[in-house]
Amino acid sequence: MWVLIFWMASPFSLTLSDAMQPTLTLQAQEFNSEKACRDAFTAIKKLNDGDYKLRGVCTPKD
Repeated sequence: MWVLIFWMASPFSLTLSDAMQPTLTLQAQEFNSEKACRDAFTAIKKLNDGDYKLRGVCTPKD
């Protein structure tokens, strides 16, 4: 099993107080193979229009 851990950061988000705050989102998904994990991250990168800073890693699950 492989785990894709990726995180996205947007420059700013409006909160209830109308103060500009950066936003960070962290997600994880399991895959049966390293190739499936890497393919999924490639697909996510293609969908990202540059609106978010996107980073990720595929790692074996212990």
